[in-house]
This record gives sequence, C-alpha cells and structure tokens, in this order.
Amino acid sequence: MFPNGITVLSLFTGIGGAEIALHRLGIPLKTVVSVGVSEVSRSIFRSWWEQTCQTGNLIEIEDVQQLSVDKLQNYIISLGGFDLVVGGHHIDGLQGEQSVLFHEFYRIVDSVKCLMSSQR
Repeated sequence: MFPNGITVLSLFTGIGGAEIALHRLGIPLKTVVSVGVSEVSRSIFRSWWEQTCQTGNLIEIEDVQQLSVDKLQNYIISLGGFDLVVGGHHIDGLQGEQSVLFHEFYRIVDSVKCLMSSQR
C-alpha cells in the first residue's frame, strides 16, 4: 500500500510503539521525526531501529517545545510533508504535572495541518 514508505511525525515517541506497529504491519518507514525527552526511551527506540535494519531516516528531537512553526515548515518542505502524525502519552495523563504537554501536541498537530494545507 505504501511501497516507498511513509513519513511520520512521532510526538512523545517513548520506545516507539506506533513505529513498531507500522513495521509489523509491513509499512516501511521512510522518515520518522521522533520527539521524546527521555534519553533511555530514545536509546531503546534507536536500538530497535538499528536491530530491525530500518532503511529510512530517523531524526531525533529531545524537546517537543523545540518544534516551532518555522522548524515544522522546514521539515514539511524538506521531507515533502508528513503522512502520519502520532503521539504517545504520559503515564499521568492530563492530571500530572506534564499535562501541559497536551497543549503542545495540539499546537503541533494544528500547525502541521495548516502548513500542509497551504503547501497544496
């Protein structure tokens, strides 16, 4: 269905649950822009990426707040847009001290939607 693979923006990637699911479905990962603050989780995901011989590009970003509209626009232009935006969640959900990050998720998804619709 996606012979050339898909480009994914993965927010709060964690250990890569969405990417693992896509891989198991046989969907090639052309590029994954992975955003996650935990070095341990990034290391686990990077290890999975290498062990499964992913041929696509893995771009890692540590802090979701680093994804400005300008940076998103640059990714959209250079990568040809995102085919899928996925997001993990924090164990405390909307009740914990990290709940403010939900607003970052919404901000980024809304920005990607606006930027990609203006590219067409």
